Amino acid sequence: MKLKNFATTTLIAGAVLALAACKKNSINPASANPQMSFQLKADNASTTLAASPGGSNHLSVNSVSPGVTDLTFTSGIANIAKFKLEAKKNGAETEITSKNLSNVDLFAISPSIVNVNLDTGTYKEIEVRVEFQKSADTSALPLKLKGTFTNSGGTVVPFEFDLNDNVTIKAEAENITVSSTTDFSALVTMHLNLLLNGLAASDLDSAQLTNNVIVVSSTSNTSIYNKILSNLSSCGHTEFGEHHHDGGNNNGGDH
Repeated sequence: MKLKNFATTTLIAGAVLALAACKKNSINPASANPQMSFQLKADNASTTLAASPGGSNHLSVNSVSPGVTDLTFTSGIANIAKFKLEAKKNGAETEITSKNLSNVDLFAISPSIVNVNLDTGTYKEIEVRVEFQKSADTSALPLKLKGTFTNSGGTVVPFEFDLNDNVTIKAEAENITVSSTTDFSALVTMHLNLLLNGLAASDLDSAQLTNNVIVVSSTSNTSIYNKILSNLSSCGHTEFGEHHHDGGNNNGGDH
């Protein structure tokens, strides 16, 4: 009789363990964390520069011809130290930070993406930051922009801007409400024409050439570099995109 009871108890225990194992391995789709995707791109690549300081720069709609002093960016690569979202949630300060995002083509049709997990709730007073950090590796600068400058004589001269400093682009955004079935994308756009605020055609006309290229860096044409550097932090604009999903388990980043 005791042996029979022991066998029955063993069978019941085995059934309980099997049921527990099934529950542990099953995934409840509704419990998956929503995600935030951070992206960076550039626009307004062409700008007609004012002839002299104090004039007004604007987007270029002219073809290249003598007397039209355009600066046109044709490529841009960014190595981003981190994206950061700062906001208030339930009245308390909250911060969401991404990992690095390297070799970002700022003119790509589909911008590079880095994902982070996001807690549900309403986020207010949002500020998105793109952080660049000075690099000892000059082959992986935080930001490199290339293009052409058409001087006052109509000659097209290659142009290059090499950023190697600690800089943060800041952009405010609207409030968002995150649910368990909603993902968001934060697209930060660099308005390249805003980088040129305070610069005039005469500044670039008189710039020093390196191998027939206007190289603007911390060691070359430093007065132009410092003007662009001061404009970087305020050249950004953020837009949020909302994406509904079925609550499936997505792979996220860290925060």
